[in-house]
Amino acid sequence: MDFKRLRILRELADRGSVGATAEALGVTPSAVSQQLKTLQDELGVVLMEKSGRGVRLTEAGAAMARAAAEVAVAMARAEATVDTYRRGWQTQVKAAFFPSAAEMLLPGLLHRVKEIDGLRFEAHLEDPGVAGFAGLAADYDIVLAHSVDGPEVFARRGLVVVPLLNEPLDVAIPSGHVLASKPSLTAQDVVGFPWMGVPEGFPFDTVLQQIEAQAGTTAVRAQLFADLRVLEALVSSGHGLSLLPRYTSLGNQGRGFVLRPLTGVTARRSIVALARPEVAARTTIQSVLGMLKAEAKALADGLEKV
Repeated sequence: MDFKRLRILRELADRGSVGATAEALGVTPSAVSQQLKTLQDELGVVLMEKSGRGVRLTEAGAAMARAAAEVAVAMARAEATVDTYRRGWQTQVKAAFFPSAAEMLLPGLLHRVKEIDGLRFEAHLEDPGVAGFAGLAADYDIVLAHSVDGPEVFARRGLVVVPLLNEPLDVAIPSGHVLASKPSLTAQDVVGFPWMGVPEGFPFDTVLQQIEAQAGTTAVRAQLFADLRVLEALVSSGHGLSLLPRYTSLGNQGRGFVLRPLTGVTARRSIVALARPEVAARTTIQSVLGMLKAEAKALADGLEKV
């Protein structure tokens, strides 16, 4: 059984098409198809079947793809052991950050990763909806992701999930607003005002849906933006309320808006680092993940004292 062919099968399971698998591996689609046919002949079971113009994995194919992932983990652990004895390091790490995670964690992390001699750390900006974060792990060593439904939403995708921050989401209110004098707010307090929201599929909209359910009425989503700084600007200008992450926005509080906690609604987001199991087993990736955890803890400890 050829490990390279197993890897191709695993990539097909993750990427969903022969074309995408070929592009990721830098080969032609016909080469991918030929290698998968050879693997199928070697195993003596049907791994793929036609589906429209493409293919999909059979039950046996999906099972073998999961086994291929386990083999990849074992190979990565063996490579990590060799790294330890050779005192060698992975020379390049690619990480994906959503915007507010980059703002909070990237400056300090870049100082920390300088401890790893010879490492080239590449940070890239990615801002998908919740469902899109797991797929990024196919193209990055580490993916920073967030969800209002807890880390479990990512663990179900077979990824290593490293919790970093559990960040409250507060209601941002214009400084002179009638609600600004209240120390905390309920769903009934806020639902009747215009909202500067986020597009459907982004985590904060789930919390606004909770507010609507709790209050028994629909909120007016006057404007929708995924950029937190735009939302802050709209609230500061008096256009309505918004949900903002506390750690990210606390430093700007007072510049035309104030933050107030919500009661009776689960309003917080989990910020995590994601990696494929075989990637997370590498010595260098373990070191960078440890640095991310240390940076997140330092940030949370400092902000909670404010």
